[in-house]
Amino acid sequence: MNNGNHHESLVWCVMSISEDDIASNALSLLGASSTWVLVRHQWLIDNMRSILTGEPPPPLEHLYEFDVIIPKDLKLPDNLILSFLEVKHTLETLWHNTVKATHPLSGKTLLEQLDQYQLRAHHFMQSTKEANQHLWHEFTMRDSLTGAWSRLTLQASLTQELKRHKRYLTPCSIVLLDQNNFKSINDCWGHVTGDQVLAKTANIIENNLRINDQLFRYGGDEWLVLMPATTAGIAEAAMRRISQFVESHAFQSPSGEVFHAGFSYGIAESANFPSVDDWISAADRELYSKKQRLTA
Repeated sequence: MNNGNHHESLVWCVMSISEDDIASNALSLLGASSTWVLVRHQWLIDNMRSILTGEPPPPLEHLYEFDVIIPKDLKLPDNLILSFLEVKHTLETLWHNTVKATHPLSGKTLLEQLDQYQLRAHHFMQSTKEANQHLWHEFTMRDSLTGAWSRLTLQASLTQELKRHKRYLTPCSIVLLDQNNFKSINDCWGHVTGDQVLAKTANIIENNLRINDQLFRYGGDEWLVLMPATTAGIAEAAMRRISQFVESHAFQSPSGEVFHAGFSYGIAESANFPSVDDWISAADRELYSKKQRLTA
């Protein structure tokens, strides 16, 4: 995929912007994507008119390109950037294929030209609608600061896994994580540094999970990892490894002081829990027990 040099500015960074700013940047990308699609829908309508009248097709060079309508230097979590770039590539490929097929073909009647054109135009409009809906889902269902899934999707995901366990006896584990000494980080170096810790922690966890695992932001400095088809033992081994990666990362305070930030976690394997809340409570009890030992 050729994302263009402009999009190299869309980098993971939360050092100097707030969570609200990240949400605003995400809305800017969503708006840009909608604008890009709308001007092309209008071009297709205008081009159909040109086929009927025999006039030259409307110029393509007047259409807005992404590099023009995307604000520069947007800063977003990796997951949101990748979601946007994937949809951008899909949209641009759809448009390239549609434009190739919209030029009048010699030897075909006007009705044949219109019929072929309408099929291509309908496919473009329907496909771009689906791509933009996917992008809106990704942006609205993910936490704006960290790119992790928000709690809006948590209940449905855990309910589905509990049902799968009860029906097929398929193991599934959840991991509840809590950042260690997070209040002290905020108190010592401020909330911007605290946000940096949260975002980088999410980034490290996400990059070390398997493709079917999901990371949710459960609370302010709490996370929940859903690990389908995973026993508690396998989850323990995975989280021990990820914990080492997080603890080895060197953070830097505004004054230049280097510090490290880890997390504690509790694991609960799927069982005959009456509800999702009971499942989470089981993980929370193990987390609490570990934190008690940590502070003892």
